[in-house]
Amino acid sequence: MKIIRSLSLLALVLVLCTVLIPAVSAHRVHLREQIMDVQIKAWYGGGDPMPYADVKIYYIRDEQETLYLEGKTDENGLYNFTPKLGTSSYRVEVELTGHGNEIEFDLTAGSQPEDAELPLYMRVLVGFGFLAGIGGIAAYLSARKMKAQ
Repeated sequence: MKIIRSLSLLALVLVLCTVLIPAVSAHRVHLREQIMDVQIKAWYGGGDPMPYADVKIYYIRDEQETLYLEGKTDENGLYNFTPKLGTSSYRVEVELTGHGNEIEFDLTAGSQPEDAELPLYMRVLVGFGFLAGIGGIAAYLSARKMKAQ
């Protein structure tokens, strides 16, 4: 009887230890991402960069915009800035000689894909291809109609 009581007590102690004492790990690894720099890329429709364009960066907090930084892009149309601590939403304006655009982004949403815009000469070739295709379809339908008569 003493053995059963002792084993029961030991089992109770073991169960309480596993339930009440948190798991311990001497080799636990902790990770956290940290964004040190944000790069803004500005370019024209043909793919050429916007060198030395004016850049204004606004941070957005509680739906209020506040001017954070002003500067210029480099010769490759790039501008880097360090995000403001505790802020993840930004609006960026880029302008050069009347040409400009703006973008609003949230750092927690990840990076946005780069626009896959074709260069001007490729867009012209694609346009001619569409016109040739439409002309070919019209010629086919016209020939089919003449053959039917």
